Amino acid sequence: MPWHRRFAMEGVSSLMRKEIWQYIKDLFGAPLRLLVLSDAAARRLRLTSLEDERIGAVLPYIKGRLLDIGAGNNRLVHEYKNGIGVDVFDWGGGVLIVEDTSHLPFEDQSFDTITFLASLNHIPYRKAVLREAYRVLKNDGQLLITMINPLLGYLGHRLFWWYSEDKERGMEAGEVYGLWTSEANRLCCNAGFELTSHSKFVYGLNNLYIVKKRSVVAKDA
Repeated sequence: MPWHRRFAMEGVSSLMRKEIWQYIKDLFGAPLRLLVLSDAAARRLRLTSLEDERIGAVLPYIKGRLLDIGAGNNRLVHEYKNGIGVDVFDWGGGVLIVEDTSHLPFEDQSFDTITFLASLNHIPYRKAVLREAYRVLKNDGQLLITMINPLLGYLGHRLFWWYSEDKERGMEAGEVYGLWTSEANRLCCNAGFELTSHSKFVYGLNNLYIVKKRSVVAKDA
């Protein structure tokens, strides 16, 4: 067998072994990485963190120029390398700090993809920020949302996730611990979007919603 073909096959085989080994480690380490360890601590132990899971879930679907709302440390934008992250708090990473994410300093239809990674439930004015997302998203663009349900979020934030941002800044009026699929769908529909895909990740505990713009915005139900 030619050396270049053998090298290619061995490279793929090595990659597959690494992925299988990582999956086994993550599976056995699930109680720690899902309940106890911060993202940084999980990575130090060479486990896939919850942040890693969210970024890995959305990266394959991002296209064009990205806007990440509630960007936190701005890691998604740094990894994707084409876009900007905004937040009302400065968690580092070079995000654009704004007073209100429902009033963004961007022109209409400025972005191809907008993401809310575990952030929409922490925005009290969810209807308004989704309407603003509709404004700055191109007509053929898409919205990507990761979200846990309120029951899981309540248990996690109240009992386990000592490192979560709300422990540092508190929970404001209107913030919730998560959203049920029906509520996420209703909010998006009322803002002018339609759900085109719903999948689960992290052992079925987290949701990925892919929504696109409709030509006519529905009125609030």
